Amino acid sequence: MAYKVFISHSARDQGLVMALSRQFVQFGVDVLVAEWYVQAGQPLSAKVRSQMEDSDCVVVLLTRDGQRSHWVQQEIGIAVRAGKLVIPLVEQGTPQEELGILGGVEYISYDPTQPLAALDRASGFVKSLKARKDEKQRALLVTGGIVAFLLLLSAGSE
Repeated sequence: MAYKVFISHSARDQGLVMALSRQFVQFGVDVLVAEWYVQAGQPLSAKVRSQMEDSDCVVVLLTRDGQRSHWVQQEIGIAVRAGKLVIPLVEQGTPQEELGILGGVEYISYDPTQPLAALDRASGFVKSLKARKDEKQRALLVTGGIVAFLLLLSAGSE
């Protein structure tokens, strides 16, 4: 099962979304961005909710534009209510009180003059989350194989 990341962002931050997505895809992460999967005639809110439910975590780009985006604020609420891990990238200079329900949550600081540093930290963190999930899946497969083998042995001895 693939590791999936939903990226919440302002439409004005497409360059950041593209750069972050390229890094995620390099190590096998599926990236979910609502406007990349157009389903004409379908309610956008239902599509966003579905993609977020399918994701393993949500990366939120809280740039100046992202902070003002009503969609970003709604997506943060959906992610928190769904119990998703939210990884905020917060633009430097953002007052703590403007983080809303993410106040008190550890975040990755984003410097617009040096965006790659924050993108590298975010992708490194997501890469480690994916590795942990992959390891758990391998352990479950091995355990399942051992159980199946033992069941076959016990069935054969009857």
